[in-house]
Amino acid sequence: MSTPNAAEAWDKRYTEAELVWSQEPNQYVVEYLLDLPTGNMLDLGGGEGRNALWFASRGWHAENSDFSAVAVEKFLQRAEQAGLTALCTGTVGDATNSQSCTTRPVDLSVLAYLQLPPADLGAALGVAMLNTRRGGTVFGVWHARENVTRGFGGPPARELNPSMMELRAACEDLRLNIRTLELRERAVHAEGLDHIAIDVVLVATVD
Repeated sequence: MSTPNAAEAWDKRYTEAELVWSQEPNQYVVEYLLDLPTGNMLDLGGGEGRNALWFASRGWHAENSDFSAVAVEKFLQRAEQAGLTALCTGTVGDATNSQSCTTRPVDLSVLAYLQLPPADLGAALGVAMLNTRRGGTVFGVWHARENVTRGFGGPPARELNPSMMELRAACEDLRLNIRTLELRERAVHAEGLDHIAIDVVLVATVD
């Protein structure tokens, strides 16, 4: 999935901003996963680690994996500042590669706004499944296909915004047990205006 040029571009983006993504965890990560019992988790393509840090603050062992070395280093620095180093692992790796993490098996794998073409997205879901124990949870949230024409933000390319049909087919191919697959509307305030973004949320278990 990743190329040296793509990784370099993201390294540049992460270098030029204090934080590319928000400091707080994704709202759907909190909403859907708050009540899970503490364990080990993996965030594939987790950037600066906002979700992994939130889990670590709740006592989880959290591994943040991203193909940007700059993002991973920022995650580790933030973990140190928060006194969470013992609970945090940072790994530079491609989300479509099974060697992209070191903590396995985990109780939870998260893919948050990992906007990839269908084949690569299926591969990333496969990596999440392979690294999650039986009975564990695979969680994903993406800018939805509907967001391209009716929502705000996200990549403009249609193929980078998964449809529910594509996600369902990928889960069926991997024999992931879908618990939740639904569209959600998210309020976004940008440049002084209120917008609505359309996301698709997946909660599945490994059987």
